Amino acid sequence: MHSAYLRYRLIPRKPSIGRYLVTVIVGTALARAVPSTALAEEPTPSLADDDVAPSITLTEEEVVRQALARPSLADALGGAVDVERGAAVTLATHPNPQLSYLREQTFGSLGTGEDYISLSQVLDIGNRRRLRSNAAKRRAVAIEREGEAVHAEIAADARLRFYEVLHRQHRAAALRTFISQIDAALGIVARREARGDAALYDRRRLERESAIASDRLEAELAALEHARARLAALLDGSVDAEAHVAVAGELLPTTEPPTLPDLRRTASTRPDLRALDARGEAAAFERRAAGRWWVPDLRIEGGWKGVAVARQGRTDGFLLGAVVSLPLWNTSAGLSRVADGETRAARGRRELLEAELLGEITGLRAEAVRLAATARRARERSAATSNDLIRIASTGYEGGELTVLELLDAYRGAADDELAALELATAARRARIELDRAVGEVP
Repeated sequence: MHSAYLRYRLIPRKPSIGRYLVTVIVGTALARAVPSTALAEEPTPSLADDDVAPSITLTEEEVVRQALARPSLADALGGAVDVERGAAVTLATHPNPQLSYLREQTFGSLGTGEDYISLSQVLDIGNRRRLRSNAAKRRAVAIEREGEAVHAEIAADARLRFYEVLHRQHRAAALRTFISQIDAALGIVARREARGDAALYDRRRLERESAIASDRLEAELAALEHARARLAALLDGSVDAEAHVAVAGELLPTTEPPTLPDLRRTASTRPDLRALDARGEAAAFERRAAGRWWVPDLRIEGGWKGVAVARQGRTDGFLLGAVVSLPLWNTSAGLSRVADGETRAARGRRELLEAELLGEITGLRAEAVRLAATARRARERSAATSNDLIRIASTGYEGGELTVLELLDAYRGAADDELAALELATAARRARIELDRAVGEVP
């Protein structure tokens, strides 16, 4: 049969009306039967790697909500805030008054006995306690803002992991489509073998391509499982670890990012920038408190005094006293220097971060806009050409006008176009998430 087939392929043939009509009819039927790889819309990913319907399907909003609702995250961030709030309460609390009793006794014919009961209190007339308490309150605010920045980072990480799973689902679906197309091509080979004009090489070549595609699919499913596990690590535990989870959403961003002036205004209110502002304010309060080193603490005391003289009876009275420390040396010089250093550090870190963010936002917005436009063009181009190439190649091979390698080239081209469009869409989505991260937004 091989020699007959070679003679059949080498003999020049002129197209006839009958052959043309048969080729068109068969090609149209094949085009309808072969699964489409066009990306007019994002491909619908298969339900799961083992073709079992998922027990739960998560959206981007649900993933972000669960990632931020984890009790351990609330404990980690809220506990740090409570530490500084507790310090503020401690610093604002007045020292307890002191109650004292003193007995003085002499003996002999002129002996006396004296009793003293007094209550003393130290007064912070320099108001340093309130200033240091305000500093602790501002540090608590700074930690709250830093917690908001952590929320923004976790939300961005959750979104990246969500779209990685979605991307892997789409890639697995594209490879399944490619395998189904090869299976459809094997049907064409079977029909040609029945007519006696197909070589065994054609079947073996398609079977080899199907095996390679199946291996690629298995590797993709392994990567999908890894991506799902990384996503599950961010969830709040409401989803059973054994549940078959899928994600649903649009891989390519559907809206344009805000303008650069709007993005810069939003970035100027990032939580971590406001945290640095709060830390600078806390250091300023500490500096003011240290600057009042020359104001002494005042200790006042008042109470009762009783004196008993031998054979002369007893008399009562009162006592008053005040103690003032003499501020001869500046004991807060080191604290002033620490506060000045913290102020400078917070100001410098804020300026450096803000300058870096402005440049980062400009580049990320340009990247997000260009990648999204490129991904849309790739989708439109694939939709316009992939189906036509598959139809033409399938028709030509069925009619004996094209070889199996040309048929495979059409299928591979369609699959490569789809996978490339998915890569571009994913890159555009990642750029958009990084832009949202840069401006500190939590969707």
